[in-house]
Amino acid sequence: MSGTIAFASPTQCLGDNRKRPPDDAFEIQPPQAKSSRVFTGEILSSSSAFGSNLSPYRFASTASRDKENQKPSPVTSSRESSFRGNSNPFPRELPPTPAVVDLCDDDDDDINAIGEDSSKKYLNVKEEEIEVVKVRRSKKVTFNEIEHEVKYFSRYPVEEVPFNDLGTINENEETSGNSNAILSSEQSRATAEFTVLSSRHGRARRQLRNISKRDLQAAIKYGKRQPAHPDRRTGKPRWKFVHDGLVYITDETMRNEITSFQEAVTIDMKDVSVEMIDHHTEVKRILREERHLCTGHTFIVIDQSGSMRNSDVNGFRSRSHAAYGTLALDFISEQLHLNPNKDGLLAESVSVIEMRDTAKAVLQMEPLDWILFNRLCRRPNITRPSFHGNYNESLICVESMIVNEYTQLTEDGVDHKDMPTFSIVFLSDGRPSDCTREDTQLRTNILTDLTKLVNSKLLVYAMGVGTNGADFGVLSSMVKVVNANGGEGQFVHAGLSAVALSSTFSDISNTLTTHRTTLLSNTNDGNNLPTDNAGGKTKKKFTMRETGKIVGKKMPVETYIHGKEYTIKRFRFENKGSQRFSWRDVKFANHGAVGFEKEIHPFGKGSERLAFRFSEVVVDQKTKVAKKTGKTMVAKTSIHIEKETKEDFHKDFCRVQNVSQDLAEKFNHAVRKAPSLVAVDEASRPPELQFMLCHVYSYTNNVTKEEKALLVEKKLPGKFTKYNSNNGYVKGAKDGISDTRTIELECGTVPLEEFVQAFSHWVYVHSNHNLIVCDLQGVLNEEGRYPIFQLTDPAICTRKGPRYGKTDMKISGIRNFCRTHRCGHVC
Repeated sequence: MSGTIAFASPTQCLGDNRKRPPDDAFEIQPPQAKSSRVFTGEILSSSSAFGSNLSPYRFASTASRDKENQKPSPVTSSRESSFRGNSNPFPRELPPTPAVVDLCDDDDDDINAIGEDSSKKYLNVKEEEIEVVKVRRSKKVTFNEIEHEVKYFSRYPVEEVPFNDLGTINENEETSGNSNAILSSEQSRATAEFTVLSSRHGRARRQLRNISKRDLQAAIKYGKRQPAHPDRRTGKPRWKFVHDGLVYITDETMRNEITSFQEAVTIDMKDVSVEMIDHHTEVKRILREERHLCTGHTFIVIDQSGSMRNSDVNGFRSRSHAAYGTLALDFISEQLHLNPNKDGLLAESVSVIEMRDTAKAVLQMEPLDWILFNRLCRRPNITRPSFHGNYNESLICVESMIVNEYTQLTEDGVDHKDMPTFSIVFLSDGRPSDCTREDTQLRTNILTDLTKLVNSKLLVYAMGVGTNGADFGVLSSMVKVVNANGGEGQFVHAGLSAVALSSTFSDISNTLTTHRTTLLSNTNDGNNLPTDNAGGKTKKKFTMRETGKIVGKKMPVETYIHGKEYTIKRFRFENKGSQRFSWRDVKFANHGAVGFEKEIHPFGKGSERLAFRFSEVVVDQKTKVAKKTGKTMVAKTSIHIEKETKEDFHKDFCRVQNVSQDLAEKFNHAVRKAPSLVAVDEASRPPELQFMLCHVYSYTNNVTKEEKALLVEKKLPGKFTKYNSNNGYVKGAKDGISDTRTIELECGTVPLEEFVQAFSHWVYVHSNHNLIVCDLQGVLNEEGRYPIFQLTDPAICTRKGPRYGKTDMKISGIRNFCRTHRCGHVC
């Protein structure tokens, strides 16, 4: 294309005040038949000397020469001498470099005027014309005879870049006030007047990240300037401009573009203490060796195909950064803030799978803690999205891990209802690469088999990250397959909004917290009564015994005398070895006793039993009146209406108490042999644990032949205390306060209560993680020479239960204790 261009006078176009030339400063004339001079120009940036809003046919200054190559330009023209001879309104003298004409729009205006590679254009000089030799095409433009003046803008003043002692740029050092003053004076210039010379890499990055050249010019004009990291190859300094969420990197001249990107959200790492590292190591061991304690396993599949490099999510450098950033902030961090004491996250694990052509588990069975949070924050700076995204490879990887874990838990005797929740979070930005009919069928089979295996324990969340026009049909169909086979699935299109991503991860976090709470609450609270008709049983109607000032007041009682009306026997439940027990008929506790009396109103209640005051009685031979004899004891009956014989109801409670006593004797022996638990003085001897010996009083109506029984124990003196429970309660666990006295041992100062908590832990470890004795309650008896914990009504929870009655909460009881227990010196 050729034509004639008529320019207004230089003074009119620019002037000393450097105002933008009027829109009519240029006028394109039709081609002339003859021309006295032919000039062809090179394509430059749209940010030329005359501004970006003018006609594309305009003059601009050339790029600066390489400092190391100071040879004069080979171009010689009579225009140079005429420029110098005329009255030039500009303060600077025309440099000995050829004028350049920009002949195209912004799509091609990023070619460097210096010509640093073979794809750029070169000027060849002839006597009567200047011709552009261009790789792609050649253009000639004919001008008239008017001599045109060209303004060459001066560079920004570049002060010496501050270096530190190691020879690298000190980014913390502020630039001098003089340079800031000079830069502020440049703000009076139009934004389009700031020259930006693009490179091929910079132009490609701008197109990928939707950044215009005018954004870069605004960053130079208004942005904050600071030293950037030097060139890795040459060591030359660079500058960084930050403005309106845009980061722009230039060379030392502040003209040549290196790269540009959106300023990313800064996520601060969590400071990790030694205690956190120890806890992380211990939970890793638990997840590896005691998988039955795991309450949930989340598998996060993150698309790392090449499209995840796109920089179109506000606040993040790329989609990959957005995925990992919101995952760390709104999935990991939120759950940790909801559980500051780590009680509900003892054995919660997370696995992360990156999806490309193949699937790779970059994190496998990691504890949900702050160390995982830091790793997820660093991950997008380590990994690089590339290649295609194949869904099936990732699903096969997840399936193999779930099947392996489910099989091991089943072999360990964990019931399906006690299985952890398996959650899959599948995050992708579009249609998969494996989308043939065979791939679709394979994907359906994998999800169908997986859902049928774990059933309601499988949760699938599919997240689409991309524009509204992106194809997320495959993700949606995956969720439908899961829902159709008994699992729980949900598809969410989060778009390209960081807020939507955060909201989606928060919803997933809340859902998992609900499932975890349900799993851990699969037990009866020892402090609360069960609901009416629990397990098909009806609760007895009763009125609690009066409390307060009742001295001298006679309470109503029931009296049973052995004789014509009732047959009364007293039994002891004894251990015959090898877990064999039997009932032994024994005499009454007091000489001459022939029966017993029991108060009608209970003074205590639990989840399964009611407690009454109980005494043996003797009959006065003269008056034939029954009188109490011996000490007051405690009788226990069921809280529900049911058959209460020694075999049907009391046998399990007696067996639990006998097994607990056998384990307590072994624990006491282990404490005495432990070198670290040796007392410093005689007054600091460690306490012993003792479970009360229980008997069953069986009384049969001789007329109706109806048999009933009462479990009777010695009444414990002192303050009754509940130390832990099978629902996770641990006395003093939240505030760390103990109201018992302390003793001095070789390992340090130890509260007496710590021995009770350590006993539960000791049983769990020495039974090879198969059972635990919990629900410990009783009194600390310090009336003798050495303190003794006298305990009653324990509960034994087993992995393959229930084997020890109604209070055996199996895996739930073990999980509840382990998640709240805090080891001390005794452990």
